[in-house]
Amino acid sequence: MILDFDGVVNDSFHEGLRRIRNLCAVFDVNFTPASRRKLTELWGLPGVELLKQGLDISEGMAKQLYPAWERIDLADPIPLVPGAKEALLWLRRNGFTTCLLTSRNRENIMDIFEKIDLLREFGVISTRQESPWRKPDPRVFQYTLGELKDRFGIEAQECIFVGDTPADIDAGKAIGMETLLVQTGPYLLRHARELPIALENVLHSIDDLPMWIEEHHSGKIQYPYI
Repeated sequence: MILDFDGVVNDSFHEGLRRIRNLCAVFDVNFTPASRRKLTELWGLPGVELLKQGLDISEGMAKQLYPAWERIDLADPIPLVPGAKEALLWLRRNGFTTCLLTSRNRENIMDIFEKIDLLREFGVISTRQESPWRKPDPRVFQYTLGELKDRFGIEAQECIFVGDTPADIDAGKAIGMETLLVQTGPYLLRHARELPIALENVLHSIDDLPMWIEEHHSGKIQYPYI
């Protein structure tokens, strides 16, 4: 299982917008309803690029805001999606290798994971430092798939990718990987109807992932999800 972080594991969308709005007030950056709509459309871009395009600010200003945003997230971690920790534990207990694919900085994500005790749940963690590409470029999977093959003998066709944006869907499709969409990011069912994904692969949240696996997995599930 390859999971995006923000919007899939971390319930970051609405709280992230609130924190961006508050940072704009501190840094005297204009935040309008149009800014909120643009950020929503662009959600999933790496942080600096998201702020630059979504707020229509210079790259220099975006590079001032982004570290401040990271510091807030580290001091006050955004809650996980309800059921995320239980789903991750279920995956590990049933022998699935779970990977994290994020455009965040490695230092930031490792600090957060140590605080909320998530490191043990991931066999591979791919951050901005391991993968300079961004979705929908299929090369974003290069590091993760290489580690899975070298360390665990797992091939790409044995993987499932879980994301929350159209870029996630396009990246998974481009590499030919089974892809699921959760609705805990900016895209809801009404948006998913317009995406190249089967509606049975659209989940309310990661909390539904074990039940999707139980329905579609051909192997034995030792510990049913209750």
